[in-house]
Amino acid sequence: MTEEKFTFGIIGCGNIAQAIVNGLIQFSKVSPAQICASDIDKKKTENFRKRFNVKICNHRHLVESSRFILLAVKPKDIPSLCGDIAPYIKNSSTIISVAAGITIDSLHSFLRRNIPIIRMMPNLTIEYGKGLIGYCSKKVKTPVLKHVISIFSKTAFCFKVKEKDMFLVTAVAGSGPGFIFYLAEIIEEFLRNRGFSKNISTRIVSGLFEGSGTMLQKSGKSPADLKERVCSPGGTTIAGISKLIEGNISKILQSAFESAEKRAIELSGQNINNTRREHE
Repeated sequence: MTEEKFTFGIIGCGNIAQAIVNGLIQFSKVSPAQICASDIDKKKTENFRKRFNVKICNHRHLVESSRFILLAVKPKDIPSLCGDIAPYIKNSSTIISVAAGITIDSLHSFLRRNIPIIRMMPNLTIEYGKGLIGYCSKKVKTPVLKHVISIFSKTAFCFKVKEKDMFLVTAVAGSGPGFIFYLAEIIEEFLRNRGFSKNISTRIVSGLFEGSGTMLQKSGKSPADLKERVCSPGGTTIAGISKLIEGNISKILQSAFESAEKRAIELSGQNINNTRREHE
């Protein structure tokens, strides 16, 4: 058996893997020498190696020589990947899966072994140390789980949830940044159409979201309270919010999150109605 020499072995070198590795190196201070990566796409692995200076190896070597094996491939590729790596996983290793919708029981079935598994749902902002990570686990010893979360807590706000709630976490924390970026795109386009430069438009939009997020986090006030502080009676803000209410923005956003949650459930193969009843 190959000697364990890497802390993290990352299988899959796509966007979420890049965000995770950048966060681990920049904010958790994990040395690139402690990370190895693998992907069937050689172009992705080469870009990964150049960007992060980590070791690139095949799946078998990665699995045999890594303490934590992080699965960052598309959900549809999980069954075949698990079948490939299962024979080489050591008893001392822990699987970390970030595959949307894939349950721990499904992973155990694909691996044909009840090995320790941490299921995480990070979002892309982990890359800048401002991420969100919902997580649950099975068969993982408490000291090991605490160690993993202590590492990732330097890159994100980590919160433990029941596994049945991971679909909701996927929709809100995982997909949420995409919805916010879409809103930012709309505002930026509005400014550009009114004659502002791209640079100024981008600075205004990013400042809006950063400043509002900081205020929400540090003020101790609820979103509703902060909204009321901005909305002077008969003023400009209430005029705009009235239009949002008129367009039923609340229902639209709720529908967007529900659609994302539905897709996460579909990826798991579970019955949607049964899963929703568990929340009620």
